[in-house]
Amino acid sequence: MPRKAIPPTLKNKLLYESQYCCAICQKSGCQIHHIDQDHSNNTEDNLIVLCVAHHDEAHTMRTMSNNLDARALRHAKSEWTKQVRNSRTLAATLEGQTKNTKNGWLSVGVSWGYINHKRVAEMSDIGAISNKGQRLLKYCLDKEMVDENAIIIKPLNSSMSNSFIRNSVYNWFDFGDDQRLHALYSEMVDQISRNTNVIHLEPSTWTKARVRSLVRPGGLIFFNKGVYFKSIDETQENDHRRCQTFKNKVHVEFYVDTIDMFGATSKTVSFQGHQTCAALLLVKSLGERDDGGLVLSCTPLALGVGFRGAIDIQAS
Repeated sequence: MPRKAIPPTLKNKLLYESQYCCAICQKSGCQIHHIDQDHSNNTEDNLIVLCVAHHDEAHTMRTMSNNLDARALRHAKSEWTKQVRNSRTLAATLEGQTKNTKNGWLSVGVSWGYINHKRVAEMSDIGAISNKGQRLLKYCLDKEMVDENAIIIKPLNSSMSNSFIRNSVYNWFDFGDDQRLHALYSEMVDQISRNTNVIHLEPSTWTKARVRSLVRPGGLIFFNKGVYFKSIDETQENDHRRCQTFKNKVHVEFYVDTIDMFGATSKTVSFQGHQTCAALLLVKSLGERDDGGLVLSCTPLALGVGFRGAIDIQAS
């Protein structure tokens, strides 16, 4: 059968799901092989990402040793893409970052330091959060810190400090209760991340063509890299900040408020100036810049501090 070109969107999807690595040896691989040797059959199930060496082997038939036949290729693809999915899920959750820390002390300081409480409450399935989350929700409900939808209730007797550094939703509550509220919302963020097809903007993904193939308005993205935070409207209660990051003419833009940050360090260090952070974002739109770049306008769900760039995929 005549060879048919693999559609670019499908090619980018296959490369992304294989983490731009050979499904056999996990080394860098950018070639796509037709498992049934039919170059006109461009169905997703018939395509696998291989390095040059294993692509050659897939086309070689031996009589004295095992061949890299269709059955072996499909099994390798299934196992590898499953590991990639699991690794990405762990990387984009606080629970995954903590559980997969080989030395317990390294987990200290890992936190969702910013949470968009209103949007996270809207997107969470409260009835399906973890057992830990259910216990925290019950506590916060009993203390009248949140309503039945986990929306935060501002106490009638709350007072405002003279600086946004000491004004956040957590400052409305007593010490201990503020930490329980933060733990509840962290569970809710993790639930959203686990249950959504989050697109990870890893170094190999961060190109215009690949982002356009993978990212859609209404979808979620996750990355861990340097972000520029600029104050644009500071008041006694809140500091409204514009956040930007870019690579290879792909720009990501969003805004955060210090009133939704946990702890003074988040407001004064972690999310100010140029800092590396993890970001879980809801994509509002994709647009073109005057310079030919691509811009993703986003709504932040959560920003993390202390996150490692990648989970050891062999351990997942």
